[in-house]
Amino acid sequence: MSTSLELAQHLETARLASGLTRQQLTEQAGVSRQAVYRLFKGNDVQLSTLLAVMDVLQLDLITLPRTLKRGMPEFGATAPASHTPSAVQRRLASLKQGTIVPKGRP
Repeated sequence: MSTSLELAQHLETARLASGLTRQQLTEQAGVSRQAVYRLFKGNDVQLSTLLAVMDVLQLDLITLPRTLKRGMPEFGATAPASHTPSAVQRRLASLKQGTIVPKGRP
């Protein structure tokens, strides 16, 4: 995600999937109606507003280095033709395809 509008679209998708109205989301997050309106329009909001809304939607905010993002289309990036996946990227791909068992699982 590179823009606040893309984040807003992801949040809206999660809200719809949860079955919550914006009013219900506002009440459960304990933030103002105006703050939620600004958030879903892709405007600047306080970090506490974003985190409260994400908590209600059961989403986590993570950071991902852009170099790791390369070659992982599920994160919205395409690999350069000369890019060789790292060991971590290969393991993540294997996990996603179900070809290896995650550590700690029988």
